[in-house]
Amino acid sequence: MSGAVIPALESAITDEMLDFAVALVDRSGVSVSLEEQLCRRTGRRRQIPVRALLGGLVLLALSDRPLHLTLLTDLLFRQLNGDQKRRVGVEGDATGRRAFLARYRSVRYLFHLVVSRVDPSPYPKNRRLPSEVLEASRRAMTPEEVGERTARLETLVNALLQASVDVLAEEEVRSFDGSVGLDATPVALYSRGPSRRSGLGASDPDGSWYVREGDHRGEEDAKGRVRGKVAWALEATIATMATPPGAPAAHPSLAIGFCLGKAGADPGGTGARVMASVSSRGHQPGFLGADRAYSSALPERFHLPVRALHYEPVFDYRVDELGVQANSSGAILLEGTWCCPATPRPLIDATAECRAGTIDEATYARRIVARSDWRLKKKAGPDRDGYERWSCPAIGERPGLMCPHRPASLLAHDGRMKVSEPPEMAPKLCRQGAITIAPDVGARHRQRLAFGTEEWSRRYATCRNTIEGWNGYLKDPSHEALAAPARRRVRGIAAQSLFCALLLMAANIRKIRAHRELVAEGRTAATTERARRRRTSLADYAGAG
Repeated sequence: MSGAVIPALESAITDEMLDFAVALVDRSGVSVSLEEQLCRRTGRRRQIPVRALLGGLVLLALSDRPLHLTLLTDLLFRQLNGDQKRRVGVEGDATGRRAFLARYRSVRYLFHLVVSRVDPSPYPKNRRLPSEVLEASRRAMTPEEVGERTARLETLVNALLQASVDVLAEEEVRSFDGSVGLDATPVALYSRGPSRRSGLGASDPDGSWYVREGDHRGEEDAKGRVRGKVAWALEATIATMATPPGAPAAHPSLAIGFCLGKAGADPGGTGARVMASVSSRGHQPGFLGADRAYSSALPERFHLPVRALHYEPVFDYRVDELGVQANSSGAILLEGTWCCPATPRPLIDATAECRAGTIDEATYARRIVARSDWRLKKKAGPDRDGYERWSCPAIGERPGLMCPHRPASLLAHDGRMKVSEPPEMAPKLCRQGAITIAPDVGARHRQRLAFGTEEWSRRYATCRNTIEGWNGYLKDPSHEALAAPARRRVRGIAAQSLFCALLLMAANIRKIRAHRELVAEGRTAATTERARRRRTSLADYAGAG
């Protein structure tokens, strides 16, 4: 489907709309896989193939309609004409109420049959049961079975998502440098949460309480106080394409990776799975912009896995993570960058003092620039195992520092910075030509771009603004309306994952259509201009009156 023409949306289902929706399903390959799993030698032949079921849901999502199975039944059996039904394999019609209810049962049966093949949840749905009854009603599932079903579910939804990305033309794909934004956003469920007063569980027990503060988990904070803005929800982790800072938009920013899970449950591991899915589908790696939920994750759950995929994390730090973060052979990791152990204290404390308000932005910017003299020089790496070789900034033909531990550097008389307080006992970094640093040392905080620099700020802002804007775009009530649970009434994490994937597909198609309109009108360069923040100016009143 590379470079496919996106049909115009009409009130009636046109052949072009139907063909486009079904082509997306065919491109994903999920309908063939599911048909093989659902194939039976006995029993009545189904009146609806999986291909038609998914194609109809795609049409609902593309036309900004709720993903209700009643609307899907109406679309397949009432809105499609005879020829269109034959092309997608739908049999029968629904002219009366009894006929419609019969077709609806067929649609509902097939939908639940599909999601049952990839459902990792052991809980019953649609009933508010007492907590002890809910736990007793759990299906017996081993951790291995849950993991296998979770992997199948995430493979299915990302295959559908990739089908919408494949609508891009070749030149649009080539312009993507691999940089992405990664974030999680709540997906409210069509269910009340469990009640302490009545002792009843939720009608959709796959959800959890989502709060705005902290790690988004639970109803209470560490001191037992009730948090505000609580919702019963799942959490969607989404990876979106980002453009280089300041560059014209040569491609739309599409969602290329997605999974759904409980709020705040292992954000690092979830993010790493999303990025592994993105990589497995052939997308080249680049910079990875993420917020502090990911920078604070366990390195073995997030940082090391994404670096193994050759992504370069770009992230901010909590206030308790500023300054020196690790050391190796004498080198210190200063806010993500390896530096000389004699780095002056004002440079080490620059970010902490700026956030505390003890220095102004101009002073902070000067100190960040001054850090460059104290950064180690990379000699080689990373190799296949992730090891890197670094050397002291005071060695080489043109040393950046003058250090007593490096006598040759003292011969320079051109105003270079002199190390005033070198370590009394010279570590390996000060004695050897280079040191080797393992990939797991300081893995949680390491960044290729120097933290706080203009290059880091622009890249971080671009990736973060892309994904934050995408979250708002996806929740637009006029279109996909991800924040409206009443438009997704089937309960369970498997059904919700499928619905969210369809909404992401629809948003991708809408993004591609809008981007191509900008290209046709020659307005892509204007999208990089910064919006005017000051809404009022005295210049507007010059000459008035």
